[in-house]
Amino acid sequence: MSSVAAHIYLSPHLDDAILSCGGLIAHQAAGGESVLVVTICAGDPGEGPLSEFAQALHALWVSGASPVGDRRTEDRMACGRLDASVLQLDFPDAIYRRGPGGAALYNSEATLLGPLSPEETSLVQQVADRLGSVCSEGARIYSPLAIGGHVDHRLTRAAAERLSCPMWYYRDFPYASRTPITPSEFSPPSGRESILALSAEEIQTWAAAVAEYRSQISSFWPDVYALYQEIRAFHDQSRGVVLVAAKDIARAIP
Repeated sequence: MSSVAAHIYLSPHLDDAILSCGGLIAHQAAGGESVLVVTICAGDPGEGPLSEFAQALHALWVSGASPVGDRRTEDRMACGRLDASVLQLDFPDAIYRRGPGGAALYNSEATLLGPLSPEETSLVQQVADRLGSVCSEGARIYSPLAIGGHVDHRLTRAAAERLSCPMWYYRDFPYASRTPITPSEFSPPSGRESILALSAEEIQTWAAAVAEYRSQISSFWPDVYALYQEIRAFHDQSRGVVLVAAKDIARAIP
């Protein structure tokens, strides 16, 4: 699928691309354009007991015996609603990653919303190499801006910026509607901004796709109606989905 996809969305986790761009993906797919969602951190936890922080998040998600497996299933359901193809890479989520001594590298919200650990200096290139084998020539690549500062969003953007292909940045939702701060280590994109206004039906489709991530709803919203309201407000505040080119790109969006 990836060799023919017209649009390739890089998603740090099993929900971010749909959370941030679900309405745009629906619009593109409905127009007959192929879309591929590539999730970076979709791998299983390694061997050994989970940190207390990871266990607490699992409890919040109210997941079954295989929380990551459940999230992969949710992702396939959400992308299927939008007619997008799915590719789930095997890098573990930050909450599961460990240093050489076996200690959890990200064991609190503070570390999760900070820079990459010095012990993961090689990980950016590893991810970039995998993405380089996925991103086909002529495809439009979409990367998160890393708004909110989540370490895996930083990882995804840093890896994406090592690719030699035209790229657009999307705003990380819901962080962009709550704490719209981009980590200082990244330079602002130098390209033009593009805004695509969505129809009411496309916004509803977007919210319905996000609602497929049942394990994650409680992390951000009290219920699905609150989710829809925030997506609607996020769209309307900017009069559409906002994308920014990494540098000047002649081709328009979508």
